[in-house]
Amino acid sequence: MQKKNILNNFKDVLGQYCAINQFIELSKRCFVADYNTEIQTRNSFIELATQKEITLTSYDSEYMVNAISRSYIVNVHLCFETFLKEACNEIKKFGKNPYQEKLKSDSWLRCAVKNIVNEKLSKDYQALFDLCEYYRLIRNTAVHDLCDVESHEKEYKKLQGYNFKKDTKFAKLIAPNEYEKISFDDFVMFSRSCVELATYLFNLISYDYIKIINAIPQTQILKWKKYKLERCEKAILAYINTLFRADKNLELQIYYLVDSIMAR
Repeated sequence: MQKKNILNNFKDVLGQYCAINQFIELSKRCFVADYNTEIQTRNSFIELATQKEITLTSYDSEYMVNAISRSYIVNVHLCFETFLKEACNEIKKFGKNPYQEKLKSDSWLRCAVKNIVNEKLSKDYQALFDLCEYYRLIRNTAVHDLCDVESHEKEYKKLQGYNFKKDTKFAKLIAPNEYEKISFDDFVMFSRSCVELATYLFNLISYDYIKIINAIPQTQILKWKKYKLERCEKAILAYINTLFRADKNLELQIYYLVDSIMAR
């Protein structure tokens, strides 16, 4: 069993991917600066690659540099979609409200929003939603449509209706950009948006704590049954707050939950 809730696990994994992306970006910039002349022509590029004992399948340096930036989007989306799937799975298993199944036309983000806030987002969070959906499409094209590129101009134009510059975390970024011009700034914008949107959604999940208690392994229950009442309450609170999220409803139900555990 994981030792963190899905939000903290997402932030940790995303942080590792971000560190890798940042290192690759630094390496790319150093390489381009140091070998700018060599990568301008195919012959000199081949000669450089041969010196480094690397055989490249493409010597279009401009395309490859742009493709690296799009790969950052792919990595961030991988982390974000994993979080969204886990959130939907938790709602399905432990949510208070009936779970609405994901439609084929739905993204995992839309499915999560539908189940958590019934698709009712404030203007600011709607902007983040549309931004993340745009980068999801960029990811899809980067991964699946290498021969037939879809630039997603319609979705890009929709983003022009938002003033992302007013948000301090985006103020210095030159983003969002069109597919052909995706940059490191787009990666920064996407990763920051994912963290904010994931945090917002996670904090609004309505858990049914009785369902959570009923799913706790009997081995853990037996350990708690040896505790005195006050220690047992604290242990249950810590367990749920670590793996899920505790809210005021949990504190109101704690006595009932302890009785339920003692009866098992």
